[in-house]
Amino acid sequence: MRSQPKYLYIAFDVFPSTKGAATHINHCLKALQNTFDVGLLICLGTDEMPQFQFDEERSLYVYRWKRKELNFLKRTQFFSEDILKFMKSDLCQDIQLVHFRDIWGGVPAVQSFKNARKIFEINAFPSIELPYRYAKIHKGIIHKIESLENQCVHDSDIIITPSKVTKDYIQKRFSISENKVNLIPNGVTIYESDTTNSTNPYILYFGAIQKWQGLKTLLKAMREVKDLDMRLVMCIAVPEKKALYLKKLAEDIGVENKIDWHFELDKNSLASKIKNALCTIAPLSACNRNLKQGCNPLKIVESMGYGTPVIASDIAVVHEFIDDNNTGFLVPPDRPELLGRKIRTLVQNTSTLKSVGDNAKNYVIRNFLWEFQEKKMKEIYVNGISCI
Repeated sequence: MRSQPKYLYIAFDVFPSTKGAATHINHCLKALQNTFDVGLLICLGTDEMPQFQFDEERSLYVYRWKRKELNFLKRTQFFSEDILKFMKSDLCQDIQLVHFRDIWGGVPAVQSFKNARKIFEINAFPSIELPYRYAKIHKGIIHKIESLENQCVHDSDIIITPSKVTKDYIQKRFSISENKVNLIPNGVTIYESDTTNSTNPYILYFGAIQKWQGLKTLLKAMREVKDLDMRLVMCIAVPEKKALYLKKLAEDIGVENKIDWHFELDKNSLASKIKNALCTIAPLSACNRNLKQGCNPLKIVESMGYGTPVIASDIAVVHEFIDDNNTGFLVPPDRPELLGRKIRTLVQNTSTLKSVGDNAKNYVIRNFLWEFQEKKMKEIYVNGISCI
């Protein structure tokens, strides 16, 4: 007979998947597995995934929420209501620790588990990000969401966040103790993959496609380097149908014949793309999501970990990884002509790319392997403090 779960991890994300969120969930679960015997994961699922299962390898009960609802806010509401009911089941009676990574799981968690330790993993605030996705969202809804964020922050025992910019924002906005907020950056796992000299040299973007990623800037920058014998490879973490507007934008800008598109690659295939690129681009926009709230771009640390240098926007969250011309290259954000010039200069100077790529890899291996971050998370799970 299986033991009852002692921890609960809640995520309004599909798991497993090719997205960066799933990578982070995986490593949090690894740290939890090294702390407790049996756990429970509540997450989203696709039609192909089982709704209930017991993962023998992880000693993990998994409940995947799959209720159909196209409206995002209604979907989050239904998720919160349904898992609040689920938390009253026998499977949740012995929970000692609850880790949640969003307010949609956080509100029912803080209501249900008064005696368990509650850990709020803050990667983003929907009150800041949703207006970028839904330009016409009512201010009253944002105020309601802000109140839910406030409830989760103040009713949690510990907060972890991957960016110093985000940590500073949390402390200032919510007026909470610095000791309550623990900084644990994203990490990298180095996958074995082929390194070959491509007959067609290319630069690479990989990851998500939200507005704050700055992909319009990147596509416009390609106009500046159309004459070079070089391609832009786009490895997008979502299905192709969600990126059709980007393809249309590339056509409108006149660079569609310089771009190769790939969608939802597995880890090893993506690793090969990263390792064989001249460099990768992280053209983050100068917007509140990146400047005020902060972020910790997984794409930057992963590329650096493979020794592939990154050209990134010169903003504070990027400074947490990149020292200009030493471990990467910085350009002013939202300036396609300057990004294009930087790309031109660097792809014509491969010795500089190689030197900076080597520096970046050494820096990441010393500081940002996932095993280091898992150790910090385990310290929090056991003692309530991070081992920085």
